[in-house]
Amino acid sequence: MIKVGPVGSNGGSIWEENGRSEVAGIFVSYTENRIQSLQFLFYENGKFVQSNKHGSQFSENFCAHVFDYPSEFLTSISGSYIGDGYLSTGLDAIKFNTNEGSYGPFGRTEPTSSSKQFNFQLRNRLFGGFHGTMSPSAVESIGIYLKPVVSSMINLKGGSLKGGSLKGGSQKVKDEK
Repeated sequence: MIKVGPVGSNGGSIWEENGRSEVAGIFVSYTENRIQSLQFLFYENGKFVQSNKHGSQFSENFCAHVFDYPSEFLTSISGSYIGDGYLSTGLDAIKFNTNEGSYGPFGRTEPTSSSKQFNFQLRNRLFGGFHGTMSPSAVESIGIYLKPVVSSMINLKGGSLKGGSLKGGSQKVKDEK
């Protein structure tokens, strides 16, 4: 897995959802300027499984979105946090985008002068899980895991590649072990 981030505060307790790639829903608790908690619904071994709640056990505002799984999947996660990492107050906004729509933003809807923006793009269904930190009152940071790209995932059609081109027709590259 490739670990990206986290963004937000360096403080708090670490949480991990590594290898949980089939997201089927999100549950967000938030205030007008803070993400209080995140929880996820995953599809694993033929069943829907809820993750632990990451962050506060309390909720000022709550929103639950269950995706149209398996046809709906995450395409990006964006948001903002206040501070420079060491003096951060944690996540103040988050938005989840899927191939069928968007959910959020939750938390602060307009960035402040000290807001730092983040945007994780999840193309080609490479999402491999979440990670971050939390305090008893909020989600302090969030990051993602990406599945490694293996050659069996690459399909060269029409001889073209992003950023370059090849001569020839369609071919599938096989995974070499």
